Parts: sequence; structure tokens; C-alpha cells
Amino acid sequence: MSVPAETESDSDSDSEADADPGDSWGTASSSVYSELQFTRWFGWHLVAALAVFFGTAFAGYAIFGAIPVEGLSDVVPGESPLANIEFTFPSIMFNNLRALLLMGMGAVTGGLLTLFGLFVNGLLVGAVVGLVIQEASWAVVLAALVPHGVIELSAFFMAASIGLRVPHRIARYLMAYDETPITRSEAVELGVLSVVMIVMIVVAAWIEVNVTPDVIEWVGGPNALGGTS
Repeated sequence: MSVPAETESDSDSDSEADADPGDSWGTASSSVYSELQFTRWFGWHLVAALAVFFGTAFAGYAIFGAIPVEGLSDVVPGESPLANIEFTFPSIMFNNLRALLLMGMGAVTGGLLTLFGLFVNGLLVGAVVGLVIQEASWAVVLAALVPHGVIELSAFFMAASIGLRVPHRIARYLMAYDETPITRSEAVELGVLSVVMIVMIVVAAWIEVNVTPDVIEWVGGPNALGGTS
């Protein structure tokens, strides 16, 4: 009696049965990683964040730049708000990490905390520049901002863009434009970007404490900022 030949379907079934159960997970993971697209977080949401920040920064510069330094006490009674700031690596790092968290919290507040953080920080930067430029040159101001500010502000703008895009994605999901509020690929991207932003803030704080003062002194001399450091 002859033995029945193994059909193609039987062969496929056996192959699937012998397959490693982890293969399906590995395939899913590979699919997620292949779909990573970090630039999707930095479209018009980033443009909106930049517009709010620099708009309020310009307003702060225009308002406080018009106030003579000697008349500042009439506007802000008491000591300068900068007088009691502790310029150490831990204090600057944790302060900036809190600001970064505020920017990102727009993801769970409909973008409101992100917009608030952009407004406050933009106004503060503009006000400080407006006051300092009365006693220092633009070269000194840039020396005080650029070394660490490029990295620091980039991290803030990244967090702000995310804080605006997540509510936008959730709104699209609630209106049935998208099947999910956040895809698995986007969740992985958020995790990676969060680590990158934290590292950027830590590096920027170290530069602000250890490099920026030397750059200021090199550009404008030991009393470049009117004797403050």
C-alpha cells in the first residue's frame, strides 16, 4: 500500500508549527522600527512653537529694552530677579529639565502648558536681552547665549513641537480621521526623542557652567556683563 504524498498545505502547516514563537514578535518589532520617522514630529507644530517663542521674545525685548537700567527698580521693586539665581550645574540642569517637562506637558493638556511655557520663556529671554544689551555689546550677548543656548533651545523646541503634535493626533483620532491616537512607531519615537532631549539639556547645562563664562570673558573681558557672571 502506497503512502499518501504530503500536500503543500500540510507542509505549510508543519512549517508554521515548527516556527519559533518569537519570530512573530521579532517580525512585529522589525516592522515598527522600519516605520520610524522622527521628522514627522517637527512639521508645522515646530513652526508654530518657534513663532510663539520668538514673537514673545521680541515683545519682551521691545518692552524691557525701552526701560533704562537705572529705572528698573521702579518697575521691578527690590533686587534683580537674577541676583539670587544659583549658577551651578545641578541647579541649572534641574531648572531646565523642569522647563522641558512643562513644554512636553502640553501633550496631556491640549497644548496649553506648551504654549504657556513658550510664552513665559520667550518673554524672559527677550527681557533679559533687552536689559543686558544696554550695558553690553551684541557680541557679548551672543557669547552668553549661543554656546549652550543652541542646544538648550533646540531641546525646548523639540519638546514644544511634541507637546503640540500629540493633542493634534488625539483630536484627529476623536474625529475618526485616524484609527489610533498614537501608533507603535510613534510611541517608540517619543521614547527615543525623550532620551535625546534629556541628554541635550544635561550637556547644555554643563556648557553653560564650564564653557559659556570663558567665552563671555574672551569676547568682552572680565567685566563684560557689568561685573555679573
